[in-house]
Amino acid sequence: MSGRPLISGFLGLLLALTAYGQSAVSGSAGYELYSWKIKGHWYYSLLQRRGSKTYQEITANPSLRRDSSGLEAELRKLPKGTEVFWMSDAPSSANRPSTPSNLDIKHPSRQRIKHIRSICNRLGLRLSLR
Repeated sequence: MSGRPLISGFLGLLLALTAYGQSAVSGSAGYELYSWKIKGHWYYSLLQRRGSKTYQEITANPSLRRDSSGLEAELRKLPKGTEVFWMSDAPSSANRPSTPSNLDIKHPSRQRIKHIRSICNRLGLRLSLR
């Protein structure tokens, strides 16, 4: 009988550690996807999901890609199961450029969203619009 509380305590600790590990991975993992259109072409920026972003970080990012084929090449680098959060705008904390710009971060048409979603599904990525 004295072994039962020890076993149930151990199982409880094991469950707690497993839950913590899963939340730590899912909470810190993931990417933010930003998109905007300039002169008939869509541009995409894929950034790790951590901290506040500036317009400079979003638009001058080394993973900046043009059109869906460029984005697909970047998405292929991500491991299966990765969460991708497609942002509808820059974070409210990001300072907009002081110079006039045509840069308007937004989601594209439903048809383009559907196409990008099918790419993510095929690659085993979880896409959610924000």
